[in-house]
Amino acid sequence: MNKMIFRIAIRILAIASIALSFNAVFTKFIWPEELAKDGPELQKLVKINDSCDVLYFGESSNISYDPVKDTITTSISGLIAELLPNRKLGDITHQAYHAGIYLPLIKRIPTNGKVKTVIVTLNLRTLDQACINSGLETALQKQTLYYANQPPVWIHLRAALNDYDNISEHERDHKMWKQWTDNKLEVKGIKFPYPTIKTWCEAVKFPLADGSEDMSKRTLADHYVKAYAFVIDENNPRVKDLDEIVKVCKAKNIKVMFNILAENTEYADSLVGQSLVQLIRYNRDYLVKRYKAKGAIVIDNLEVVKGKDYTDQNWTTEHYNYKGRKAIADNVAQKLLMNN
Repeated sequence: MNKMIFRIAIRILAIASIALSFNAVFTKFIWPEELAKDGPELQKLVKINDSCDVLYFGESSNISYDPVKDTITTSISGLIAELLPNRKLGDITHQAYHAGIYLPLIKRIPTNGKVKTVIVTLNLRTLDQACINSGLETALQKQTLYYANQPPVWIHLRAALNDYDNISEHERDHKMWKQWTDNKLEVKGIKFPYPTIKTWCEAVKFPLADGSEDMSKRTLADHYVKAYAFVIDENNPRVKDLDEIVKVCKAKNIKVMFNILAENTEYADSLVGQSLVQLIRYNRDYLVKRYKAKGAIVIDNLEVVKGKDYTDQNWTTEHYNYKGRKAIADNVAQKLLMNN
């Protein structure tokens, strides 16, 4: 019996030794190229986290600009850095990222390291049904796998086996349409003209004398309804991600700031009406109240950018010209200086 146990133990040790050796070889010779391809922002985080005391996490809003009118193309994070000469600010920026993708990266920031503050972009639209069920989400979820604090060879194996949120684009689209159809718009004090996104989008808009509709305005109005006609609550998956970010930052003794981005409430009002604007503000107020209560610093930039200063005039995005980016950066820098 003792000989059998000894043999089993030897085999286990041999297998463990082989696995460790393989992981070491994989990590040194194969992993860097794979990580650069499938988890690029972790490499950047590793490079800058020991030289920055502030890290800005953002998506395309950070680096977009007006390609025709802007003579200054500096990013929002770059504009913030210019106002903080005594602080070293770095950024992790990637298109389409949201709180669920920032979270595993924030987990990789060393505890008791150089980083003392993180600024997390809080894009309201990332909490809507279209973003949560986006066709891009599968690719993004694969990236989160590469940001996990696990042995590289294990991550490689999990990726090969599609061991992440890998549901099909068709299924995500089905879930989105079901939510647009079923989710009721109910907020005390707001009178909605229609009970759901589906019925709101089905309604006639901008009728013309000949019985047709102004389709350019109607289409844009429907974009605003789909983007903003949702009610945030604690069951929203992005809210759960934000809650976890606060918890992780507290454990690491890192100050967390949520930068609520500007949304084009002027166009939402003119195209759809006050009920949608009231809902946008309600969702903003929910986030401000929730995260201030949890000890985070919240910068409310919801309405600091004029409608004309959005570079996308026929779509719902958080892309701003220099004037818009500067207004947001000024508010964030001011909060940083106040909470130094």
